Amino acid sequence: MHYARLGLGGPTLSRLACAALRPDPACPDAAPQAARSIGQALDAGINLFDTTSCMDGLAESLLAKALGKRRAEVLISSRLGARRNSTHSHPGLSRADMVWSIEQSMKRLGSDWLDLCVVPHEDPYTPLEETLQTLDDMVRSGKVRYLGFANWPAWKAAKALELQQRHGWAPFCFGELHYALNTRSPEREAIPMLQSYGLGLIVKPQPAGMPFSNAGALPTQGYLTGATAPDSPRSNHRLAELMRDIAASHQASTKQIALSWLLARDTVSSIVPAFNSAMQHAEALHATTLQLSATELLLLDAASAPTPLLPDWFVPQEQMPAAQVELARSCA
Repeated sequence: MHYARLGLGGPTLSRLACAALRPDPACPDAAPQAARSIGQALDAGINLFDTTSCMDGLAESLLAKALGKRRAEVLISSRLGARRNSTHSHPGLSRADMVWSIEQSMKRLGSDWLDLCVVPHEDPYTPLEETLQTLDDMVRSGKVRYLGFANWPAWKAAKALELQQRHGWAPFCFGELHYALNTRSPEREAIPMLQSYGLGLIVKPQPAGMPFSNAGALPTQGYLTGATAPDSPRSNHRLAELMRDIAASHQASTKQIALSWLLARDTVSSIVPAFNSAMQHAEALHATTLQLSATELLLLDAASAPTPLLPDWFVPQEQMPAAQVELARSCA
């Protein structure tokens, strides 16, 4: 297992994390299955366990039971509650809601602290300053160690970081984004913003539970086969075809190639793919050993490049990225 620092001021994480998913309540051996999956992750050297995909807290309870005395050896990522409608009956990002949410998470985890606290999407009913000051209080009290946000607009995250710096509040040290081969829109603003402020990046591929698709013979849409630039039937198939060719040369699956591409991105600190079975777990772990060549990475970059927006599309032909040149040469 390889490890990376989470931004300039964060902890050291395993490049691959383990998502603690909510088990099927109807499954009689849900707890033993969760324990086996967590044990496999520990044996593989994974030290980051993510519970942010489960809103009801059941994943946190099962994770705590499975970890037992090894709780202090790992980092756990938990999320604050998010409003689901316009009423005030659901937890949001107000001070009262956040304090309650953090205390409930600590109770379920049987811990006196949260390692990584992720702030979900914005709460339009709470001033940003109230949210940030409450987070600072939680850090100063020792209940939270590292702060992050999930899929905020780049301008909103930058505004929050400036407020934190101005008031001396505990800053965010990472962002959590949906990012993958055909979901590269974060490269336009979100990722450059993270780099500018020295923040780390934790990637959570979407949709949850189906992080990658093997892409059929004639795909029209999907996680790896969505529209790529330029928008045309040929470009829609190009990425899937290229991935199948690269996967065959490495005797791997397209899921593993997609993970390997993410692991090769310098901006990515850790990835949280969803493991629904021991087979998927082993498949993801094997992706950490794959080494894509520079040419393969360039081809994947070019085939998955997002449609340029102003002012990026107004670039002279001679400044075309090397990835586009390599792809054009391979298709000639």
